[in-house]
Amino acid sequence: MATQTVKPTWSLSSVLWIIVLSIMAGFQTWRGAYVDGILFFALVAMLIVDRLTGGRLVIMKKPIIAPKKITLAITGVLGVVLVVAPRHSWVDLAVFIAIGVTVLLVAWEPAPDREKRPHKALLRSMWTWSMLAIAICIWEATAFVLSVSMPGGSEDFPTISVLLDPFVENIIGRMIFVGLWLAAGYGLLRFWRRS
Repeated sequence: MATQTVKPTWSLSSVLWIIVLSIMAGFQTWRGAYVDGILFFALVAMLIVDRLTGGRLVIMKKPIIAPKKITLAITGVLGVVLVVAPRHSWVDLAVFIAIGVTVLLVAWEPAPDREKRPHKALLRSMWTWSMLAIAICIWEATAFVLSVSMPGGSEDFPTISVLLDPFVENIIGRMIFVGLWLAAGYGLLRFWRRS
């Protein structure tokens, strides 16, 4: 029996994601954030493999579907650990890796059928979010380059993470930040829409 050849699908959006994430990977590596660089390079590799297999790469035969209560309980525990653990510690890193691997296993499945929206609305949404993301990336990259190359640059050209530091150093601020970060992740996974 002949095997069916899978033709890679290189849509404009997939190519742009690969380019943007490659730039981010290179930038993070250049600035010495090697863990972030490895993360972005891994995402690039996954997207390329996904395109080469025509979007048919399967990590698990059957998607993992955990009850909402269990998912929220586990997330709550991980959230508490992120709040109380010292920032930039190995505990922080271990929790982030655990969250990342879990999200990969849960999210890597065909997207469910959704209500079709007008093409115009999708384009408007795509351009709005794309421009916002590009603006934030340009700000962050420019601020970082100026902060390390100009006298007094770290004070005059703070990056977003530097601006957030005073807020997340406070336990209440860290609780708010971690809570919003985890809730946003649930939103991207369409967790709130599940029955």
